[in-house]
Amino acid sequence: MLEWILSFLSAQVIPVTVLAAGYYYKNRVPKTMKTGYRTARSTRSRESWVFAHRMLGRLWRPLGWVLLTVSFFGMFAVLIINKDALEKATSVLAIAQTVVMVGSLIPVERALKQNFDENGYPNDAETWAQCREEDETDEPKE
Repeated sequence: MLEWILSFLSAQVIPVTVLAAGYYYKNRVPKTMKTGYRTARSTRSRESWVFAHRMLGRLWRPLGWVLLTVSFFGMFAVLIINKDALEKATSVLAIAQTVVMVGSLIPVERALKQNFDENGYPNDAETWAQCREEDETDEPKE
């Protein structure tokens, strides 16, 4: 039973991480570009940095809940149906979670490419206003 409990907890690590990052990026963007969602497109300007993190937050919150739910019930199903397949099920679940998490970065990169020029500046006034407004909400209140 201890083995199942440890496998269950390890199967929840990726979903909880995605969920926590989603809520964190919804409310704040890292001040420096040393930590966070660092890609060539997201680090071109402060505006693209803010945009990428806000979008990632919007994507990862629901995705984290879905992954957490599937992992939770999936591990109970393994316990009930076939305890002998525990290691295999945990590995398959971790690989699937990782693929889904990394795959969720594709829409963020597409949106950055669509909404920003080669220098990292927004293509339209609406995106520009959104990034500036979002960026200003990160500043400490006096």
